[in-house]
Amino acid sequence: MPNAVVLTDFGAPEVLRWQQVAWPEPGPGQVRLKVAAAGVGPTDLAIRSGRLRAFGAAPGGVLGFEAAGTVDMVGPGVTGVSVGDEIAAQLLSLGGYAEFAIAGIWTVKPASVSWHDAAALPASAEAAARVLDDVRLESGQTLLLFGGGGSVGMIATQLAIARGARVLSVVRGHDEQLAGELGAEPVKLGDAVRADAAIDAAGTGVLGQALASVGDAGRVVTLSDPRAADFGVRLSGPRPETAAAALFDAMQMFAAGKLRLRAQRVLPLPEAAEAHRRLEAGSREKLILVT
Repeated sequence: MPNAVVLTDFGAPEVLRWQQVAWPEPGPGQVRLKVAAAGVGPTDLAIRSGRLRAFGAAPGGVLGFEAAGTVDMVGPGVTGVSVGDEIAAQLLSLGGYAEFAIAGIWTVKPASVSWHDAAALPASAEAAARVLDDVRLESGQTLLLFGGGGSVGMIATQLAIARGARVLSVVRGHDEQLAGELGAEPVKLGDAVRADAAIDAAGTGVLGQALASVGDAGRVVTLSDPRAADFGVRLSGPRPETAAAALFDAMQMFAAGKLRLRAQRVLPLPEAAEAHRRLEAGSREKLILVT
């Protein structure tokens, strides 16, 4: 039997436990991958704590929106990938903190891309592309971005600038240099600025400032603030119909040296609880779990 990090309850990181689980079986259009590495993100923490219930996770399940590994089995109707192929996958039904995971959205991993980078890319790249579309960002417009030093924020900055937009990146002092290196203009939390659109990639209660800066709730989006409805803004979640294309495009950009990812720290997969503790303590690195 394979092992996985199981969410035994909602609560502190200790609810994540390394346990045996049943073999996952791919359905139509799905593949099973032998996981080499899995990414950990802020949304995982919000789900584990019970603060965010928007993605269907429940005790007994396995967290993890992104993983990279080798295809181990293909389900009915799968084309373009075979057993033995190396892929990076976005797991819209979660499950990445495991030795084996089921994926319906993936892209082939170029040989030049490491397992760690391949696992760090899927969820952040899809989310970054999605929220830029959510706020209808166009060339010449100004984007106010909260959490610009995080994994999603870094990619969103680069994609927005590639669209010809100006990015005002709300970052703490230690990330001001990084924001500038990515082409953004660093600003401080609470600064009075005007923008055409705003993205909350931080989930730290910034929606009031975002609305004050933009003036249009329809052009403000958050990735994890559960109070989104209180402000009349969208809580954005993954979209299967666009995720594969976003992942493919981001992987090609990264392989070509046109996309920069957050610095990483690698931990063994059974130590997922420690990864969550580090991220909650303010780690400035992308946490990667490896088998």
